[in-house]
Amino acid sequence: MKYQARLASLLLLLFAVGSGVAQQREDRLSLDTLYSRLDQAISATRQSPRGRLLNPYIEAKQGRLDLLSSQYRATANLQSRYELAAALCQEYYSYSNDSALVWIKRSLALARQLGRKDLEARSMLSLVSQYGISGYYDEATRFLRQVSKADLDPRLLSDYYQTATHVYGDMGAFAKDETIKQLNYSLSDAYRDSLYAVAPPASANYLWRRSQQLNNVRRFSEAMQASRRWEQAVKYGTHDYAIMAFFRSLIYRNQGNVEEQKRWLAISALCDIRNAIMDQSSLWTLADLLSKEGDTDRAYRYMDYSWSCVSFFGTHLRGWQVTPILNVINTNYRDSLQKANRRLVWLIALVSLLSVVLLGIIAYVQRKRSQLARARNDLHDINRQLEGLNRQLSDANERMQRANQQLSDANRMKDEYIGKFLSTCSEYIDKLDNYRIKVNRKLKAKQYADLLKMTETSQLKADEQRELFHNFDRVFLRLFPNFVNDFNALLAPQHHIKVPQEGQLTTDLRIFALIRLGINESSRIAEFLDYSPNSIYNYRARIKNKALCSRDDFERRVREIEM
Repeated sequence: MKYQARLASLLLLLFAVGSGVAQQREDRLSLDTLYSRLDQAISATRQSPRGRLLNPYIEAKQGRLDLLSSQYRATANLQSRYELAAALCQEYYSYSNDSALVWIKRSLALARQLGRKDLEARSMLSLVSQYGISGYYDEATRFLRQVSKADLDPRLLSDYYQTATHVYGDMGAFAKDETIKQLNYSLSDAYRDSLYAVAPPASANYLWRRSQQLNNVRRFSEAMQASRRWEQAVKYGTHDYAIMAFFRSLIYRNQGNVEEQKRWLAISALCDIRNAIMDQSSLWTLADLLSKEGDTDRAYRYMDYSWSCVSFFGTHLRGWQVTPILNVINTNYRDSLQKANRRLVWLIALVSLLSVVLLGIIAYVQRKRSQLARARNDLHDINRQLEGLNRQLSDANERMQRANQQLSDANRMKDEYIGKFLSTCSEYIDKLDNYRIKVNRKLKAKQYADLLKMTETSQLKADEQRELFHNFDRVFLRLFPNFVNDFNALLAPQHHIKVPQEGQLTTDLRIFALIRLGINESSRIAEFLDYSPNSIYNYRARIKNKALCSRDDFERRVREIEM
């Protein structure tokens, strides 16, 4: 048992060290980068078959809890059992409220068995703190009055005043009656002043309350100075650092600096996720801000994760705080889905209109082809009548034949692409209609989670784009079977382009295939290939630098490649 415990401790230590090396400090990163890291951390989370959240951080947390629990069961020494129970209290503090209360009460019973008043006072203070964060204020104040300050050492006395300040401050914030609200605030202020008298000015408890007090009276410059000193008093990446970051965001909120408020909320949320904190405020506060700014998808994603954490922690207070925000975000998300459906209807109408226009174009081209066929027949009759003049008109005849050949090739190209375009349009109409039917069924069944999974990925776009490029390559190479060889002939031998597989073009070849079809503008090519115009310009310039001929002459010779 001792060997297994030591091995588990070593593995947990290695995991913690590895995580610290892998991540860099986020307090210097941009807001977009912080969003990206939050998205990555949340996307690494899955649900177990029992509906519990699972990710590397939660699994590491559960490993520590299992290790401590096994050590607790393996020892019979009361003092050792008390220390392990206290450690489990600390681990469960912001992870699972019910489990934390169970272990606090066990540690309290062990302290009484040991006859240690100091340990009993320490456990009682933990019980007050746990009831305070879970919103059970009547229980918290009752047990607070039972804590004997005489049994507390100076450090725990500081924690005593910190806990009392927090409990009465929250009671004041949530009180409805103004008289009771002010009474609770007065008690909170009195305990805070007592904290100032016993806590070192450089301690985290002192600087927490000092920065909060200065922020409340709108002395923002002094509040920020206290917050920066508080930052130096806590270890980066811990839950204490997350609390500091959350209260710094409140300073920026009161200053009206929304961007910095969001940045520090994101930093706090990242620390909480990486420490497997379930009693968190930063992420759903950030989700509320994003929802008000119209970033509905990200707000919904953050709120969904935060609600899962709050539900796991298991207190009515956090649920009461989060529910109104969750309802607003759900409403906004539903509205965005309705807007997307309306856009889909308009898109279907537009595709239908384009289909009608395309039919008109086909009819027009067919009429022109008939006219051209009649003209070709007339020309054949005239040639038969003018056989005697054939020698003088041979040069003109050859030029006309070349023009006819080019026109025939152009018609064949049009036929090929028009047929493929009609087929593709028909496929897209079917796909859009199937997608509409799917969405409609999900909405009727209120399967919003499934709708979220369907719409949050860009895989559909990537698949359709890959199919588009595949069709384009196949049709183009059928029309220009020697295009790759002819194109490579224009390049220096060491720069010849090899296709990944037969019937498929590279991005470089695809760009110049579009140029061969007469699409010269980088913006139009970029729109087709889903690149920026600047990237297309760079591709073209890079290939021109590899040409055997001059840069100015290269694209002209590409356009002259024959079918």
